[in-house]
Amino acid sequence: MALDTGNYISDFDNVNPPSSDPVSQGDDVLRFIKTCLQRTFPAGTAAYSGSSTTTGLGPDRVAQVLIAKSTAPTVDTSATGHAARAMGLTWLDTTANLVKMRNQANDAWITLPFDPEVNQKVIALAGTVDGTVIGGTTPAAITGTTLKGNTSLELATGATVTGIDNGALGSSATLLATQGAVKTYVDAQVTAQDLDITTDSGTIDIDLDSDTLTVAGGAALDTSATGTTVTVNVTDAGVTNAKLANMAANTVKVRDANSSGVPSDKALANTQVLIGDGTGFTAAALSGDSTMTNAGAVTVTGIQGESVSSTAPTNDQYMKYSSTASEWQMVSIVGTDKLTTKGDLLVYNTVDSETRLPVGTTDYAVIADPSATNGLAWKQVATATIADDAVTAAKIADTAVTPGSYTASAITVDQQGRVTAASNGSFIAKTSATGSGQLPSGTTAQRDGSPAAGMIRYNSTTGGFEGYGAAWGGIGGGAAGAGGDEIFYENEKNVTTSYSITSSENAMSAGPITVDSGATVTIPSGSTWVIV
Repeated sequence: MALDTGNYISDFDNVNPPSSDPVSQGDDVLRFIKTCLQRTFPAGTAAYSGSSTTTGLGPDRVAQVLIAKSTAPTVDTSATGHAARAMGLTWLDTTANLVKMRNQANDAWITLPFDPEVNQKVIALAGTVDGTVIGGTTPAAITGTTLKGNTSLELATGATVTGIDNGALGSSATLLATQGAVKTYVDAQVTAQDLDITTDSGTIDIDLDSDTLTVAGGAALDTSATGTTVTVNVTDAGVTNAKLANMAANTVKVRDANSSGVPSDKALANTQVLIGDGTGFTAAALSGDSTMTNAGAVTVTGIQGESVSSTAPTNDQYMKYSSTASEWQMVSIVGTDKLTTKGDLLVYNTVDSETRLPVGTTDYAVIADPSATNGLAWKQVATATIADDAVTAAKIADTAVTPGSYTASAITVDQQGRVTAASNGSFIAKTSATGSGQLPSGTTAQRDGSPAAGMIRYNSTTGGFEGYGAAWGGIGGGAAGAGGDEIFYENEKNVTTSYSITSSENAMSAGPITVDSGATVTIPSGSTWVIV
């Protein structure tokens, strides 16, 4: 038959035995079942002797209360460890109403801390919690443990904690306070307190629950607040003389270059002054050439190390150095002030050393005159004193006159080179000995307003020479021919410039004549132009 094998209930195979097995093999099946039951549930009212060949409890080992007894079950203690088959055996001690379990060494029962007859009650008896002995001289520290229900916890001082206080924190000595209870208590205490402030000129109290403390600046201070910070600053010009305290007598506050911005006190003794050298200040008395009193009077006793005469000065004196006496001495000015009028000059002469030369006549110049007392005199420049050829052509502006080429006095030469005498007579300048002379030139409108007979000029309007007799008229050339014959009068064929025939005059030209574009010929009324 297919007989099951194994040691525990978990080894049962529910398909065995098959129906084909003979009934005679049933005894073997019953013996297998009993063996598994005894090994799985070894506890009982009698002693249990397990097989020494069985190892471990295995995953199928069932730990349960087999029986309620007033005394402990009898177990085989000759074997230890898993081989004892007693580790984990559990029984209810009806005398103490406690559940007990066999330890792994199979030499004692472990008392479990709960009473199965009382719902949700845990009893901490003699034993350990997390390895610490319960009930010893030093109470055990409880970590990771939740206390519920009516559980009591004994503290190190001997006090017993019986519950949790989440209220207003009363006077109980056995209740633990929660965060909420502590906050409620602290809020009540803070609300009931005031912040008392005492100043030099009064006291105030701030109700911490309802009042606001104001930090105000005084006459020399201002305040500001940002985040959790209050800043107090000294205002501009806030530090007055009255507020500078703790200064020693006869001191001033200065800042030396190496003071890192911190001023220091400098003491000044009698007649001392404060002297700076670019790096700091020194209190020192004047020495050497000068002294000073505490009234501010300065006495100069020397100049550049040379002493000054102690003789008091008088009016109009000046000071000069005497190498003979090795000192600066006061010297009187010879005579009184000599300059009395604007323009006066102070000159030296051999008679009275220094004298006044009065201002001269307008347009007069100071000229050296050895015969004068002072050697100078206000005079006009005499022409006789001008050297020959002193006035050259270069000194006559805008002229082209060669030096020595004229003898008339008071003459002028214009930019065209025309020379005019003071008597209004005129001269025609020539360009050279073999060159030409230049007549006056101008437009018709620029003719003389009151012409005189004999005048001659070049008319730039008509482009020809003209002369004045009874009236202005053109001046033409005479006839020409070979051998001095005066036969031919020639004229050009093209009129290139506009021209007006003189009023009351006729004109004649040899043709053909072409009047160019842009040019015109004007024939006055009563005049004739004949082209032959």
